[in-house]
Amino acid sequence: MTETSDKSAEVLFDATPFLRLVIDKDGRWFQNGAEIIHQGIYREFCSLLEKTSDGGYRIRLGREVCRVEVEDAPFVVLQVTEDAEGRVCICLNDGSVEPFVPDSFWIGKENIPYTNIKAGKFHARFSRPAYYQLARYIVSDESEKEFFLNLDGKRIPIRSE
Repeated sequence: MTETSDKSAEVLFDATPFLRLVIDKDGRWFQNGAEIIHQGIYREFCSLLEKTSDGGYRIRLGREVCRVEVEDAPFVVLQVTEDAEGRVCICLNDGSVEPFVPDSFWIGKENIPYTNIKAGKFHARFSRPAYYQLARYIVSDESEKEFFLNLDGKRIPIRSE
């Protein structure tokens, strides 16, 4: 497989025919059908994940690349917390924690909540417990037809797909 980078063209070895990587809707990684349970490998794969120009995903390690099938979102929000200053934060399945950005939150098909993460490079699906934790910040208008996130004294409309 030949990929081009900003600096120069380089030939990469495509391991995809030999290695099937899948991220399921719960954020679990599988290699050739077996779940990756080693936390070091799991976190390394999460850190190597890239979005491709065609909207797919891959990991790249050195000069090797491998496509990654993603069932829904490549990351999952596991918990919603507040930091010491009272800002809402999200804890992701890769062990990272980042500020929650209300403008990047939306409700997708089948009423599944999502948010953009990692400076907008990826999106994450909310786990059910995390969504229930976020729900304490959700309010509706008088007709209960529109919903908002009530954070920092602001009402941010919740988008839907």
